[in-house]
Amino acid sequence: MRSTCSIAALIAVAAAATLSAHVMVSPTQSKSGGTQKYEVRVHNEAKVAATAIDVDIPEGVTVTDIAKPANGAFTTKKSGDRITSISWQIEVQPSKYVALPFTAAPVCFTPMPM
Repeated sequence: MRSTCSIAALIAVAAAATLSAHVMVSPTQSKSGGTQKYEVRVHNEAKVAATAIDVDIPEGVTVTDIAKPANGAFTTKKSGDRITSISWQIEVQPSKYVALPFTAAPVCFTPMPM
């Protein structure tokens, strides 16, 4: 039985300096047992630029790589060796979007058949 999980439901995203933004994580479903490339897309609908995007990584998700944005930087917080949050310092102008890729290995559980 193949297992999938919803990574979008697991990751909490905040965009600093904006109260009106669409945030998507794709793909929304993950296969268990391997690493996968994800992309956080933030579309700024505010009238001021967003200056930072913060992502909290929950237990059960192991980030293995983070792509540096073309016009910005990122920092991470860790608990032991595991990344628990990513903060991108990047300017997202009003009516623009940014795509922030990272690679992670989610732990997904296969439901027991009834």
